[in-house]
Amino acid sequence: MSYFIGSVVPEEFREIISNNKPDVDDVRWVKPGKYHITFEYFAELPIELRQEVYRKVRALSEYFPLQCEAKCYSGFPSYRKARVIIVRLELANFEVASVCDDKRFNPHVTVGYARNRAVFVPQKPLDHTFSFSRPALFRSEKGVYTEITRF
Repeated sequence: MSYFIGSVVPEEFREIISNNKPDVDDVRWVKPGKYHITFEYFAELPIELRQEVYRKVRALSEYFPLQCEAKCYSGFPSYRKARVIIVRLELANFEVASVCDDKRFNPHVTVGYARNRAVFVPQKPLDHTFSFSRPALFRSEKGVYTEITRF
Protein backbone atom coordinates (compact mmCIF):
# COMPACT_ATOMS: atom_id res chain seq x y z
CA MET A 1 0.00 0.00 0.00
CA SER A 2 1.29 3.47 -0.91
CA TYR A 3 -0.07 7.02 -0.88
CA PHE A 4 0.12 10.11 -3.06
CA ILE A 5 -1.05 13.69 -3.11
CA GLY A 6 -2.61 14.23 -6.50
CA SER A 7 -5.48 15.46 -8.58
CA VAL A 8 -7.72 13.55 -10.96
CA VAL A 9 -7.83 14.44 -14.66
CA PRO A 10 -11.27 15.82 -15.62
CA GLU A 11 -13.48 13.41 -17.55
CA GLU A 12 -13.61 15.44 -20.78
CA PHE A 13 -9.81 15.45 -20.99
CA ARG A 14 -9.57 11.73 -20.13
CA GLU A 15 -11.48 11.05 -23.36
CA ILE A 16 -9.10 13.24 -25.37
CA ILE A 17 -6.06 11.41 -23.95
CA SER A 18 -7.61 7.98 -24.45
CA ASN A 19 -8.81 8.67 -28.01
CA ASN A 20 -5.51 10.16 -29.21
CA LYS A 21 -2.95 7.70 -27.84
CA PRO A 22 0.13 7.26 -30.03
CA ASP A 23 0.45 4.04 -31.99
CA VAL A 24 2.91 2.13 -29.80
CA ASP A 25 3.08 -1.67 -29.56
CA ASP A 26 3.56 -3.77 -26.45
CA VAL A 27 2.10 -1.25 -23.98
CA ARG A 28 -0.25 -1.80 -21.06
CA TRP A 29 -2.49 1.26 -21.19
CA VAL A 30 -3.79 2.80 -17.96
CA LYS A 31 -7.58 2.93 -17.63
CA PRO A 32 -8.77 6.52 -18.19
CA GLY A 33 -10.50 6.61 -14.80
CA LYS A 34 -7.06 6.34 -13.16
CA TYR A 35 -5.46 9.32 -14.95
CA HIS A 36 -4.07 11.79 -12.41
CA ILE A 37 -1.17 14.09 -11.64
CA THR A 38 1.02 13.22 -8.64
CA PHE A 39 2.46 16.06 -6.58
CA GLU A 40 4.11 13.88 -3.95
CA TYR A 41 4.42 10.11 -3.48
CA PHE A 42 4.77 8.20 -0.20
CA ALA A 43 5.81 4.54 -0.19
CA GLU A 44 4.47 4.47 3.38
CA LEU A 45 2.53 6.99 5.42
CA PRO A 46 2.86 6.45 9.17
CA ILE A 47 0.08 7.85 11.35
CA GLU A 48 2.43 10.43 12.88
CA LEU A 49 3.02 12.04 9.44
CA ARG A 50 -0.61 12.24 8.34
CA GLN A 51 -1.35 15.65 9.87
CA GLU A 52 1.66 17.12 8.04
CA VAL A 53 0.45 15.57 4.77
CA TYR A 54 -3.08 16.92 5.37
CA ARG A 55 -1.53 20.39 5.81
CA LYS A 56 0.24 19.99 2.45
CA VAL A 57 -3.02 19.07 0.73
CA ARG A 58 -4.69 22.11 2.31
CA ALA A 59 -1.77 24.36 1.21
CA LEU A 60 -1.96 22.96 -2.33
CA SER A 61 -5.68 23.69 -2.48
CA GLU A 62 -4.83 27.42 -2.52
CA TYR A 63 -3.58 26.96 -6.12
CA PHE A 64 -6.76 25.29 -7.37
CA PRO A 65 -8.44 25.14 -9.74
CA LEU A 66 -5.06 24.57 -11.39
CA GLN A 67 -4.93 25.38 -15.07
CA CYS A 68 -2.52 23.46 -17.27
CA GLU A 69 -1.76 22.67 -20.87
CA ALA A 70 -1.23 19.13 -22.09
CA LYS A 71 1.73 19.48 -24.45
CA CYS A 72 2.42 16.06 -25.97
CA TYR A 73 2.82 12.34 -25.39
CA SER A 74 6.30 11.37 -24.25
CA GLY A 75 8.01 8.88 -21.98
CA PHE A 76 10.27 8.19 -19.02
CA PRO A 77 13.19 8.03 -18.85
CA SER A 78 13.01 9.44 -22.42
CA TYR A 79 10.60 9.24 -25.33
CA ARG A 80 13.24 7.27 -27.29
CA LYS A 81 13.49 4.50 -24.67
CA ALA A 82 10.32 4.79 -22.63
CA ARG A 83 9.31 2.35 -19.93
CA VAL A 84 6.49 4.71 -18.89
CA ILE A 85 4.27 6.52 -21.42
CA ILE A 86 3.11 9.96 -20.29
CA VAL A 87 1.36 13.15 -21.31
CA ARG A 88 3.62 16.13 -20.52
CA LEU A 89 1.89 19.00 -18.73
CA GLU A 90 2.75 22.67 -18.44
CA LEU A 91 1.22 24.18 -15.31
CA ALA A 92 -0.02 27.77 -15.31
CA ASN A 93 1.34 28.13 -11.77
CA PHE A 94 4.44 26.04 -11.10
CA GLU A 95 4.60 27.28 -7.48
CA VAL A 96 2.54 24.23 -6.51
CA ALA A 97 5.82 22.29 -6.65
CA SER A 98 7.16 24.34 -3.73
CA VAL A 99 4.48 22.93 -1.40
CA CYS A 100 5.65 19.32 -1.73
CA ASP A 101 9.03 17.77 -1.05
CA ASP A 102 9.47 16.06 -4.40
CA LYS A 103 12.44 17.98 -5.81
CA ARG A 104 12.17 16.18 -9.14
CA PHE A 105 8.58 17.24 -9.82
CA ASN A 106 7.94 16.83 -13.53
CA PRO A 107 4.25 17.50 -14.29
CA HIS A 108 2.73 14.63 -16.26
CA VAL A 109 -0.07 12.09 -16.44
CA THR A 110 0.97 8.44 -16.76
CA VAL A 111 -1.03 6.75 -19.53
CA GLY A 112 0.83 3.48 -20.10
CA TYR A 113 3.70 1.12 -19.31
CA ALA A 114 5.99 -0.76 -21.70
CA ARG A 115 5.31 -4.47 -21.20
CA ASN A 116 8.70 -5.99 -21.97
CA ARG A 117 11.28 -3.64 -23.39
CA ALA A 118 11.60 0.11 -23.68
CA VAL A 119 9.57 1.61 -26.54
CA PHE A 120 9.78 4.66 -28.78
CA VAL A 121 6.94 7.12 -28.11
CA PRO A 122 6.18 9.58 -30.92
CA GLN A 123 5.87 13.02 -29.33
CA LYS A 124 2.34 13.44 -30.63
CA PRO A 125 1.10 16.95 -29.74
CA LEU A 126 -2.06 17.47 -27.73
CA ASP A 127 -2.06 21.24 -27.10
CA HIS A 128 -5.17 21.12 -24.96
CA THR A 129 -5.88 23.31 -21.92
CA PHE A 130 -7.84 22.08 -18.91
CA SER A 131 -8.01 22.55 -15.14
CA PHE A 132 -7.54 20.20 -12.22
CA SER A 133 -10.37 20.95 -9.79
CA ARG A 134 -8.79 20.10 -6.42
CA PRO A 135 -5.99 18.17 -4.73
CA ALA A 136 -6.51 15.14 -2.52
CA LEU A 137 -4.61 12.46 -0.62
CA PHE A 138 -5.07 9.01 -2.16
CA ARG A 139 -4.24 5.50 -0.97
CA SER A 140 -3.10 3.09 -3.68
CA GLU A 141 -3.67 -0.57 -2.88
CA LYS A 142 -3.55 -3.37 -5.44
CA GLY A 143 -4.20 -0.96 -8.29
CA VAL A 144 -7.18 0.72 -6.62
CA TYR A 145 -7.01 4.43 -5.72
CA THR A 146 -9.06 5.54 -2.72
CA GLU A 147 -9.45 9.21 -1.91
CA ILE A 148 -8.70 9.76 1.77
CA THR A 149 -9.05 13.51 2.11
CA ARG A 150 -9.74 16.51 -0.07
CA PHE A 151 -10.02 20.27 0.32
